[in-house]
Amino acid sequence: MKKSLFFIAVLVAAVNSLTAQDCKNYYYLRNNSEVEMSVYDGKKEIVAKNIYNVLSVNKEGTSLVADFTSTVKDAKGEELSTGKGKVKCDGDNLLIDMQMNMPNIPQVQAMKMETGKAATFLSYPNALKVGETLPEGSFEMNSSTNGMDVTIQYKVANRKVVAKEKVTTSAGTWDCFKITYDVSLALKMMAMSMPFDMIGAEWFAPGFGVVKTEFNKDGQSMGSMLITKVKK
Repeated sequence: MKKSLFFIAVLVAAVNSLTAQDCKNYYYLRNNSEVEMSVYDGKKEIVAKNIYNVLSVNKEGTSLVADFTSTVKDAKGEELSTGKGKVKCDGDNLLIDMQMNMPNIPQVQAMKMETGKAATFLSYPNALKVGETLPEGSFEMNSSTNGMDVTIQYKVANRKVVAKEKVTTSAGTWDCFKITYDVSLALKMMAMSMPFDMIGAEWFAPGFGVVKTEFNKDGQSMGSMLITKVKK
């Protein structure tokens, strides 16, 4: 009996060790790391920078969970908005707060997001394959802009792994999987509703994270985000 319990304890420790090993290299699961994502408009000009700061990384069961803050600054370095989010990793999947996936269009850049909202996650398997279909996600949250209350409804659907490509930025070079998806974003204030439907694409490096994101509507670029700096 003692030998069985000892074997189980060793097995659990090994599984936990593998989980940590598979998760620890993701940039949002490094304590005190800072990540800079540069935001470009449809003409490839920098219009803002989104700075993510990891506040803490903790163990929850067999998963690692990171809490972070995000700060959006305009091209002049003036703060536009702030927010909080979570990232999880269970060794097989990276789970990213959907707020990080939202397009940085002018209509949402300066909004103040609600705090205390339960995170909704998009899943990124470590063992991605070209041709694979990934789970969709959706959430609704409250916000405010210019003193007016706004409800944001956001949905990501039809997520498909379409290619494997190399991406190089000022922060490094990665072998990435390109994931395309349909975006449905609606802003509701008072009796008005403003829908924004787009096609999204992102380049995900297993073991590291999302490196690049682009949004298009009717064949026209609506902007992009690119990782430009990582501080450990």
